[in-house]
Amino acid sequence: MNSYLIKKEKQPNPMTPMHLVALIDLSLFTLLSFRSGVFVMFILMIGASKVVLNYLTYIILRKYKMGDTYLAIIVAMILSLGLAMQLRLSTDVGFKQFIWYLTGLSIFLVTSSIFQLVNKRIRSIWFFYILMIILFILTLLIGKSINGAKNWIVLGKISFQPSEFIKILFVFFIASFVSNPEALRLKLGDRSASPKWILMIMVFIILGFFVLQREFGTALLIFMVYLSTIYVFEKAITFIATNAILAGSAALIAVKIMPHLQVRVDSWLNPFADIAGKGYQITQSLFAIGSGSFFGTGIGFGYPHFIPNVETDFIFSAICEEMGIFGGIAIIIMFVLLLYRGIKICLGLRDPFTKSLAFGLTITVAFQTFLIIGGVTKLIPLTGITLPFVSYGGSSMLSSFLILGLLQALSGSILREEAFEFEKIDNK
Repeated sequence: MNSYLIKKEKQPNPMTPMHLVALIDLSLFTLLSFRSGVFVMFILMIGASKVVLNYLTYIILRKYKMGDTYLAIIVAMILSLGLAMQLRLSTDVGFKQFIWYLTGLSIFLVTSSIFQLVNKRIRSIWFFYILMIILFILTLLIGKSINGAKNWIVLGKISFQPSEFIKILFVFFIASFVSNPEALRLKLGDRSASPKWILMIMVFIILGFFVLQREFGTALLIFMVYLSTIYVFEKAITFIATNAILAGSAALIAVKIMPHLQVRVDSWLNPFADIAGKGYQITQSLFAIGSGSFFGTGIGFGYPHFIPNVETDFIFSAICEEMGIFGGIAIIIMFVLLLYRGIKICLGLRDPFTKSLAFGLTITVAFQTFLIIGGVTKLIPLTGITLPFVSYGGSSMLSSFLILGLLQALSGSILREEAFEFEKIDNK
């Protein structure tokens, strides 16, 4: 009895990680409230509201046994750094980002709760593909061009990027193929075409739509997700090599004939050759990261506004400038932990559809993070996509929370399966 009590006392408090996030939130937002030398109560209220919402979300997940609670903890920490930097750049922009965070949190909780109701009912590969095509056609017909890419739909005061949600539909599409490849088998008399080659044609049509919209970053993202998923679940090396060669050849041709892409490649290879022109963004990003050194200039003491589109594409550079390289490393570690939890959920699932879905959603976030951080640090050319949960924007925030909600629901299904197995053992 005494040994049982001792073991029970040594069990860690499940709220400890959330207490740590709350402590960091209060410290960060309190410091941010004094950045101008005058106390700004509004910023502290946003920080306090976020702490309360973090606790409420965590309590709901634990009370109703909705799966992996560490997903919410990791994202809460990422959001803290992102929201604090958005408020530092502009109070108005930061407040709008907080509103998007509230909306995204609602989507997360709703998705986590209702996904199991429709999970086994909607798995048709054609359903997801046709839905993607409809969104592409709508964007081409009524879409608006912003920064050279026709990837926005504007309805009055509401605007959104369909591509942010197409990438999620694409993951469902690939998961449907993995679970039922025969759905794409095309019979021609006595012969039939392999489902994988039909899939390749369908995927390249999707990539073609992205090219028409000049949405090259998202095209690269879904292609990476496509190849990775096929490699993991199909292990078709020849097929993957063929896809890579075709896509690589098409990319080289596109760079040669499209000035927009040529500018991106030139500014990546040698941004200092035209530091006041096409190399301005990336050089300012590098200067910001370098000036931050290890510990940063401090919140409010840097010059992130020198970087164009700093609140969207280059938010990571701003974080590195004012929070230091260690702040940037903290962001990367959080995303690595998110990748780890997502892969763990994938390994715990038995159903091929949900297993491939969890894998696809996880690597979508991972590849998106790699592409944007690699772009602003000059590791790879700039792609123009956003950093999940950190960059400003409603479409990005909502799609990121939708992915998180789906992963949460999938982790909850593992918990229910384990509970069912234990119940069967007890009944025996």
